[in-house]
Amino acid sequence: MEVEKDDKKRESSIIDHVISWILFIYAGIVTSFISPIVLICLFYSASFLLISTECRKIVMRILARASNLQFITCVRMAGIKVMMSGENLDRLADCRALMLPNHLSLFDHFIFMAAADSFGINAVGRWIFVIYNMWIYTPLGWLWSSYGNYFIDSVPIHKREETLSHLRRHFDRIYHEVDLRWVCLYPEGSRLFLIQKRNADYEKKKNLPALQHCAYPRLGAALSAIKVLGPDPADSSKANNGRGPPLKYLVDVTLGYPDGIILPTHEAFLSAWLNGGGKPYAIHYETFEMDPKWSDEEELRKFLFDRYQKKDKLLDSYYKTGSFAPDAKEAPLPSYMILIGFQILQLTIFAFVTKFFLSFIF
Repeated sequence: MEVEKDDKKRESSIIDHVISWILFIYAGIVTSFISPIVLICLFYSASFLLISTECRKIVMRILARASNLQFITCVRMAGIKVMMSGENLDRLADCRALMLPNHLSLFDHFIFMAAADSFGINAVGRWIFVIYNMWIYTPLGWLWSSYGNYFIDSVPIHKREETLSHLRRHFDRIYHEVDLRWVCLYPEGSRLFLIQKRNADYEKKKNLPALQHCAYPRLGAALSAIKVLGPDPADSSKANNGRGPPLKYLVDVTLGYPDGIILPTHEAFLSAWLNGGGKPYAIHYETFEMDPKWSDEEELRKFLFDRYQKKDKLLDSYYKTGSFAPDAKEAPLPSYMILIGFQILQLTIFAFVTKFFLSFIF
C-alpha cells in the first residue's frame, strides 16, 4: 500500500511539473511574442487615427492597458498574490507622479504591474517606463516603444550627459503631449545582485551606512524627470518645462519577495504553480509631495539616500515579519473571464495576422 501511494504521489508530481512547464512556455511565448505582435499590428492598422492627438492618446492608453493585462494574466495563472500597503493610496489613481521602485529581479515588473492595475486606467494606461535597453530589439520592446517607454543603457561617464539630455528631451516631448500620469523607473540602475559589489565599494568610498537589501540610487534619470516635469519654483502649478501641470508626487515604492528569496523569473512562476501560488509578494508605497528644491542634484541626493536607508530597514523588517504593514491588502486582479477572453482575442487576431502574411508567401 505504501509503495502504491508513493508511486501515485510520484506520478502526480510528474504531471504537475509537466502542466507547470506547459503553462510557463505558453505564458512566455504569448507575453514576449504573440501579445506584442498583435498589439503592434493593431496600433499600426489604426495609424489613421493617430492624425488626431486625442485619438493618439486613446490608442496609446489602450496599448498600455492591454500590455499590462498580459502580465497580469501570467500572475493570475500562477495563483500569485501581491499584498499592497501604504497611506492614502487612492490619490495615486489619477495623479502625476514619479514612481521609484527598488529592483530585485526581472519578476519585479510582474509585481509592480499587478499592483498598479488596481489604480485603474488613469494610472496604468497613462504611464511610461524608463527601461534597460536589453528589450529594445524584441517584440515586447517594440510594443513598449509604441506607447512612449524609453530605453536606456549604462554608458561611459563622458557620454552620461548626452544620454540624459536625450532622456530629458523625451520627457519634454511626450509627457504633456499625450497627457501622461506616472513616470516609472528603477533608480538603482540594475537588479540588486548585479550591483551589490559596486554599491559596497561606493558605500566605503563615500563613508555611507551599508545597505543589505537595496542599493543607493543613481540620480540621473530621476533628476532628469524632475528637471523637466517637476514643479516650477516660480509657479508650482506649472512644470519646469512650462508645457503643463507638474509631477505632484514622488512615490518611494518598495518591493518585497517572500522570505527574501529572489528566484529567476521562470523558477518564480514554476514554484508558484506547483505550490498553489505560494507565499504572497508585497509592495509598499510611501508618497511625498514633490519639492521644487529636488531639481538640485545635491538636494535630491540627500532625500533619496535617506529614503533608501529607511527602505533597507523596512525590507529587513519585512523579511523578518513577512509584511510591510499590518493593514496590507491583497491587490485585486481582473476576473478569469476577462483574462481568458483577452487570451482568446489575442490568439484569434494572431492567427488571422499570421494567415494574412502567409498568403503573400504561399
